Amino acid sequence: MSESTDGSVQSISFAVPDGTYVVDPKMSSVTFRAKAFGVKWVHGKIPVADGEITVSENHVSGKGQLSADRIDTGLKPRDWHLRSSHYLHTAQHPTIAVTINNMSLVRGRHPCEVTVKSVVARNELWLETVQSTNNELHVEATMTLDRTVYPMLPPAAGVSRFAFLDITIVAQRSPVV
Repeated sequence: MSESTDGSVQSISFAVPDGTYVVDPKMSSVTFRAKAFGVKWVHGKIPVADGEITVSENHVSGKGQLSADRIDTGLKPRDWHLRSSHYLHTAQHPTIAVTINNMSLVRGRHPCEVTVKSVVARNELWLETVQSTNNELHVEATMTLDRTVYPMLPPAAGVSRFAFLDITIVAQRSPVV
């Protein structure tokens, strides 16, 4: 949102050419931070596996997958524990899915669904910026994920209730056939 010269609040919208965009996992990223034992911030990343975004009349729908089985906090024992059945159970659920349906390309909060361990929960994505140049889509967003809606150890077990995600998606427009 931005403030105009008369003090009223205006929304910021982004113009993107209609089409289907394929997410580039190497150029895209999801990083996170969460408190360990309520004291220390733990930072990490979850690699983007794949995704597809469809833009139509300045609205977006799409689905993406994160490689939960490759979560990386820089500490192997902690990564092993996050991948275990106590948290992400990546042996049975190697990915986390994010789905967006008919989201307007306006800066701000938008509903989405996040699937962890086969449990689908509604969440909010905060859309920061969207840029489109030379058939490439670049999206910056954030999300606060409340992990208590998923079957995991409770926050008292050491990992905080909330994980704060920073999301960068880079996608290439598919050729029109």
